[in-house]
Amino acid sequence: MITNNSIWLPTLEAARALGISISTLYRWRSDGLLKPGHDWRRKFPSANSPVLYHLERCEQRMSELTATTAASIEALLTF
Repeated sequence: MITNNSIWLPTLEAARALGISISTLYRWRSDGLLKPGHDWRRKFPSANSPVLYHLERCEQRMSELTATTAASIEALLTF
């Protein structure tokens, strides 16, 4: 059950809130774009435990990554 003051969201709710698919969220986690213990964590200390995502940190990370990508593209276009 999620309350208004919850910070960590389960996978499905995090994907919906971020506007991405579950597979994208998983891929970002697997590729290391989202950092364990900071952006995501397990609900319990077990490899089979559900994953929870910190929504604000994930949004911040997405902003950082897209800003870096945009800056790189813009730098290439100026030459």
